[in-house]
Amino acid sequence: PTFASHETMGEWRKSAEHFVCGGVAGMVARTVIAPVERIKIIYQINSKNNAGDKGWFRLIGKVVDESGGGSRAITAFWKGNSVAVVRVFPYLGIQLSSNEFFRKQLKALSSASGVAVKPEVQKFVAGGTAGMTAVFCTYPLDLARARMALLMEQGATQVPSMAGTVRDVFREGGMRALYSGAGVSMTGAAMYCGLKFATYDASKDLCRRYLLPDPDGPPSALHRAFSGGIAGVIAQTFVYPFDVLRRRLQTGGAAMKAKYPNSVQGLWTLYKEEGVVRGLYRGLALNYVKTVPNTTVYLALFDILKDNFCQ
Repeated sequence: PTFASHETMGEWRKSAEHFVCGGVAGMVARTVIAPVERIKIIYQINSKNNAGDKGWFRLIGKVVDESGGGSRAITAFWKGNSVAVVRVFPYLGIQLSSNEFFRKQLKALSSASGVAVKPEVQKFVAGGTAGMTAVFCTYPLDLARARMALLMEQGATQVPSMAGTVRDVFREGGMRALYSGAGVSMTGAAMYCGLKFATYDASKDLCRRYLLPDPDGPPSALHRAFSGGIAGVIAQTFVYPFDVLRRRLQTGGAAMKAKYPNSVQGLWTLYKEEGVVRGLYRGLALNYVKTVPNTTVYLALFDILKDNFCQ
């Protein structure tokens, strides 16, 4: 019993360490890509008849003009980043630590049951489960962040705090309102994280063989950085329509909920009304500009922090 107790405490400690490493990696990555994320959200939430259709590049000028120029033109692109970081720390902390936990559990389950499950499948399932866990635990924060970003874009002089926004949404519609669009987000997160983590590890193995070959040694920082970018691009391409739909549901109120009642109907409606390029994949090119540095930084940095500080 004493041994089991120590073993359990060790597992909890390791998960806590992974959580902190993941959160720190996420904060750094989110700050790096903050300008792109702000432009992307503005572009996504505009309907096809609004200014967003003039092209995301013009939105850069719009942000600069509205900032008043000078040094404010630079800081304007990081407007709302502190709010985003508050959400990103627990989100990526939970996602990355959960992925490590579920991988170990699935490997042990496969070994105990005698059922051979390919490592790639285990990684995909563990990643997908970790993605859903992270979304479920932090979704109200993501909803509040999207609402606050919309208010900022609309020129509101006073924007409630994240806690205040969560409280206001809860008063309006209870838990159902706080988790509006969560089903779409969890579906997208399961596919995105499953593909991302499985692809990341596969890419690291390929990099060790063909990019600065070192098949017997651990992946280098370059291997990890390159693999993080590749994993992000592949996963994002598959699940991007869910991201567009999620933003619409988070910022559109009751009208959007009625228009997009679930993932399947929502994606079909989006396709019929706005097509593939201007609907399902609206802003994808801009999102690639965000995804590559984002996944590169947080996946590689998490690996490095984990290897150096988690024993």
